[in-house]
Amino acid sequence: MSKGSVFVSVACTALLLAVTVGCTTNPVEKHADAAPPSGASAGKPKQTAANTQHTRQSKEELVLSFYKDSSLSDEAKVRHMTDHLAGIQWGKMNEINEHLSLEIIEYLYRQRAFIPSESFPNVIRASEGLDGALSESYAGLMGDLFTRDRTAMTRALANMDKTNRTQGIGSIGYALSYREPKEVKKEIQQWQAGQKLTTAEKDVIRALFVKLDNPY
Repeated sequence: MSKGSVFVSVACTALLLAVTVGCTTNPVEKHADAAPPSGASAGKPKQTAANTQHTRQSKEELVLSFYKDSSLSDEAKVRHMTDHLAGIQWGKMNEINEHLSLEIIEYLYRQRAFIPSESFPNVIRASEGLDGALSESYAGLMGDLFTRDRTAMTRALANMDKTNRTQGIGSIGYALSYREPKEVKKEIQQWQAGQKLTTAEKDVIRALFVKLDNPY
């Protein structure tokens, strides 16, 4: 066989191998592209039975369930409870269990140190169905929260709808009226002097002063 024939034969063989390799690798790449990435569906949240149950529960039932959960610390209980306080109806709570509303409000009062400032709006909105002893206990809670963090409570009240703002200011004024009103006003004025309050926040303080003079 001549050198030219050998060269042509080798070249043809190399070309045939290249074509064969190309044909066998493409399908593999195609299948690799088509295969879903590992764990692609793992990032999709699944609704658990516990979440579904909580979704179906009313605010009153949720607050009660956290209150009765003995596996939670007081701090965790209070945080979970205050997360769901907004819009709660204490009358409905009593329908579930008589006198339970008072028990829960008094519990929150005892554990008020665990109520975070960011939960103040929820506490303000938890005034539906208050009367008698409930109002007294709720007012005590609101008064202490205001005294602890005047800035956060004043801001929360200023951003509240008129009904809840009026109710909240009334509760705080009633609670603080057990002290000498002049002394309370003096303390608030001293605090206010170091603040840059908005017009709405100043209105809250003015309304509170009026309530201190006439808490009933």
